[in-house]
Amino acid sequence: MSAVLTVITGVLCIGGAIFVLLSAIAMLRSRDGLSRINVLSGATGMGLPWIATGVYIEHVQTHGFDVVTLLKLLVAIAGFVIMSSVASNALGRAAYRSGAPLDPATEPNELA
Repeated sequence: MSAVLTVITGVLCIGGAIFVLLSAIAMLRSRDGLSRINVLSGATGMGLPWIATGVYIEHVQTHGFDVVTLLKLLVAIAGFVIMSSVASNALGRAAYRSGAPLDPATEPNELA
């Protein structure tokens, strides 16, 4: 059972790191501010929760199950998802209202 948990932990942590890496690469390739902000959702919505879950499984494997630690994990994942959507919305609005240039391929521009 220990080997299975180790493999699950590795898959979650490496998978989450891949999500973060792909988001960083996509951010470098984005052409405008709104696209860069949108690219962050993969890292914060999938990457960080996967990494946190992998760390939690490793913690359970090492120190045993604890309800308080599970609640901390659930609050952290909910925080990642909620703060990601609110922050993306606020950053996107600020970028658009600041007059940052948009990529000409942005169609339709429903914000205008």
